[in-house]
Amino acid sequence: MRSSVTRLVRGSSIAFLVLFLFALCAGPARAADCGAGTLITVVAHLDDDLLFVDPAINERLDAGWCVTTVHLIGGANGADFAYVQTRERASRLAYARMAGVPDEWAESNIPLAGKLVHQMVLKAKPQVRLLELRLPGGGVRGGRVPLGLLWEQRATLFTYPMNGDGTGRVKYDRDSLSATLRAILAQASQIYTLNPDTVPFIEHPDHIFAARITRHVAQTLGKSVPIVYHVTYPTGGWPANLAPAEVQRKRDIVASYFSIDGSESSHVFGEFQWDGNWVARRYAFADYTGRRVADFQAHPMQLFNAAASRCVTSAGAGAAPTLAACDGSAAQQWRWEPLSVYPGNTRNAALVSVATSQCIAERDGYLVSETCDQWDTAQRWTPWDFGLVYTPQRHCLGESGGKLTMRGCTSLTTRFRWAARQQAQANDLRLATAMYGDITGTGDEAAVYVQRQHDGPGFNVYAASLTKAAPPVLWYASAVPFDPRATAPSCTADSLCFDSARFVLGDFDGDGKQDLMVITARQGGTAFWLLRSTGERFDVPRLWLQTTSAFKPELTQQYVAADFAATRRAGVLIAQKRSDSGLDLWVAASQGTTGLAPKLVAQARTLQRNADFLPLQTMGSRVSLVAVESVDGRLALTPIRNNGARMTIGERRPLPARFVPGFVKTTIGAVHGKGSDTLILLSPHLDEANDDAMIDIATLDMDSPASVPVESATLHGMAWSDVFPAFVRDQRGAALVLYRRADATLGDFYFTGGAPALSRYPYASGDGFALGAAQELGELPGLFSETVRVDRLAQ
Repeated sequence: MRSSVTRLVRGSSIAFLVLFLFALCAGPARAADCGAGTLITVVAHLDDDLLFVDPAINERLDAGWCVTTVHLIGGANGADFAYVQTRERASRLAYARMAGVPDEWAESNIPLAGKLVHQMVLKAKPQVRLLELRLPGGGVRGGRVPLGLLWEQRATLFTYPMNGDGTGRVKYDRDSLSATLRAILAQASQIYTLNPDTVPFIEHPDHIFAARITRHVAQTLGKSVPIVYHVTYPTGGWPANLAPAEVQRKRDIVASYFSIDGSESSHVFGEFQWDGNWVARRYAFADYTGRRVADFQAHPMQLFNAAASRCVTSAGAGAAPTLAACDGSAAQQWRWEPLSVYPGNTRNAALVSVATSQCIAERDGYLVSETCDQWDTAQRWTPWDFGLVYTPQRHCLGESGGKLTMRGCTSLTTRFRWAARQQAQANDLRLATAMYGDITGTGDEAAVYVQRQHDGPGFNVYAASLTKAAPPVLWYASAVPFDPRATAPSCTADSLCFDSARFVLGDFDGDGKQDLMVITARQGGTAFWLLRSTGERFDVPRLWLQTTSAFKPELTQQYVAADFAATRRAGVLIAQKRSDSGLDLWVAASQGTTGLAPKLVAQARTLQRNADFLPLQTMGSRVSLVAVESVDGRLALTPIRNNGARMTIGERRPLPARFVPGFVKTTIGAVHGKGSDTLILLSPHLDEANDDAMIDIATLDMDSPASVPVESATLHGMAWSDVFPAFVRDQRGAALVLYRRADATLGDFYFTGGAPALSRYPYASGDGFALGAAQELGELPGLFSETVRVDRLAQ
């Protein structure tokens, strides 16, 4: 067999036929039915498809399609052949889990356009096929990029061996690689690949060249086929956009892969390292192969700094760029233009202003806008993966005191992370952290927060004191085991898993202690699991209410716990998307340890589906609501009055333009102690004359329909993106509490640094909103990002 392979590589037509017949005989016993369609996915590395393209592959497989995934690269940069085989073993396990069948494959080398390609077909589900070209890989952060050399420099490459004994290397040049890929793509009903329209090292060079080659070859097929391009590295800092069930399933698949390629999966079940961040996201743009386009197209972008909540802004020719409040103007639009460099050179792009068409240079330690010259080393930047940006003199671009700064690239904090868009995870208002309530029945409020577990999809629930700096106490642990070789999902109908659950706190049994409610999808409807407070811990979950299929978590914008019926027992408001427009409001009232079927209390057709509902206590009434909405680029409030039987939607009123949607965090509380609530709004302070990071606080009296927000206080020395506010009132008095991220040094592959921390600002009753000095309650163990969760469907 070895000699046949050798002769085939040398061009023997007889051996070619023999090997082709052998490949047919070695295949699965039954042929795949591809009548529904054939999806062909072409990526660089053996985890790109799982991290960046899925669950799109999964969806096609579930719909009965055949799915063929092509991995161009074997192993990684400089890896030996053993690592290539390790990654292929990991990929087989992941796809078997995706298909829900045993990890048993038929492997063979098949000839395509005169070249050997390693084929793996899933025996129990032959619709699943993996094709391995085993080309050498390039460096993620500079260095030789073989695929780029082949494509741009007409280099010749040899693959890793095609045979397990280390023989059978295949020789490729640009033409032969194109021919092989064309033979694969010829049967495609749809093509998926990565992002061709970016520059190294925003995304891995191998990702970019794999996508450019795929697009180029697909345009030569002579037919128009849908083709979808997937953004890779930058999505880790963008808002999660996959449904909870998809995220949970995808984490299983990716964790199965990394149980072999890395031998541990802790980062996959978290959002503290990039592999974990990518799991909850899929960002893509679509086209057709019949539309001829160049191999690279530059797209405008922003450079958004989350710590400052500002965008890099052109100040015109001859001037240094600045940081300014994001306004979407052309002055804040930029392009990374590729320069004529050897593939793998780190100084590979010019930073070009869309407004002026000028390049940003670094001269004598300062930035300046000037006429572009691609040969000028002062204009050669390194657009870095994982959010860092290297200047031409190898400094790191960052923010300090609301202004651009450059410094050495060690011991960096998140002030040196950049996003290519203003809509980033840092201003995703769907996110929530701590809940607050008297869980002990002693009159003292506590912060209750949920933290991911890293050995599986479960979570821990902690309670942290608001009276003193003390270690948090574990009140409940939901351990969900993960088996990398399982074919069934880790999260069953009765499992409580972090990504697929939502959480509210309320006194549901009326005993004076706040309980935890965990809400999950179950039996086609929604399950409400009550974890009663014993005063020292949360008890085991008990099914409080199981709804019909009329109520699904994927249709529910938000859940709110409050005493809507004035029974001293909290019920749950369900804000569910209508089929036409707006939302329907339902309330599931409490009978104590069980809940009543949801009752429709309002048809809110005019409410925006992005509404954020806050429970509102007004004098002499039951708990009502206020909806904070984003409408036509303005932030608006809609009061919702509760009379016990129905809720009435009031008149919407816009807030002043200085309250920008996406940059206002809200909380509510009895600020003046008069029995009615005040709305509290936190915005980033964007006064460019001030060098200190600040947060502006405004208050709005909800008793008076004619009231306007009043600027009431300013917090110094912290970033708006790092804080989640709440207003509490207990036997120690009233206070503004911030659950926040303590800034910390970044790791190479970490999206964010820092531990969670609590700060309490005592409030002194009066006509204003006077806050005392912060009482620092200390940092909490673990990572801040592991205690952040999605609470609403839309923002």
